[in-house]
Amino acid sequence: MTRLRLGACLSLTGRYGRFGRQAANGLRVWQGLVGERVELRIEDDASDPEQLAARFPGVARRSDLLLGPYSTQLMRRAGALMADIDGVLWNQGGSGDDVQAACPGRIVSVLAPTSRYSLPFVRRLAEHRQQVPLWVVRARGKFGRQVAAGAVAAAKREGLEVVEERADEEASFTDVPDRWDLFCVGMFEDDVALVRSAKSAARPPRMICSVAAGRDHGFLPTVDHRNSPGR
Repeated sequence: MTRLRLGACLSLTGRYGRFGRQAANGLRVWQGLVGERVELRIEDDASDPEQLAARFPGVARRSDLLLGPYSTQLMRRAGALMADIDGVLWNQGGSGDDVQAACPGRIVSVLAPTSRYSLPFVRRLAEHRQQVPLWVVRARGKFGRQVAAGAVAAAKREGLEVVEERADEEASFTDVPDRWDLFCVGMFEDDVALVRSAKSAARPPRMICSVAAGRDHGFLPTVDHRNSPGR
């Protein structure tokens, strides 16, 4: 092989367009660095599973290295399509546990699964000299349910006291104890509202970890915040 053919269906338009374009731009920059040794093929799935299904097999046939789409929703469809494709798909955009277990032998996932996102934060709390109740608050969406469930399971394994809450509306945090920690997950706007509400509460949390998803999910920044050195 003298030239690597790399292919991907990415969301250049639609609800995931912001993140798909970032991935595409990164690949194009990399191609510019390596030059003619790489032939890059990117097709727009328009953030739509049906559009992905129409384009993905053709991209796979013309690729030596195949990358998955952005989002668990689209990656779930790509995983189903891999059952009829003789090749390996590198999953770099879908973190759902079900996706990472799909089509064994045909998919390699480079992301941590959603159920493990909370582990560093939970382990840090478990090692703290003074353990306090951990409030796990999730907003809308299946992604939030998966991440929150992983946090609850991890906290219980570590012997932490856990309070589960769902933030369908603005959370007030009026019933929290004097000392508590917060793990919250939702879309970006949900997490911003949750963190602001928690920090402005009469008894703000000692530590906060926020896992925020984009439109549906994908890019997940985690924040570990101490309110003040004295808390």
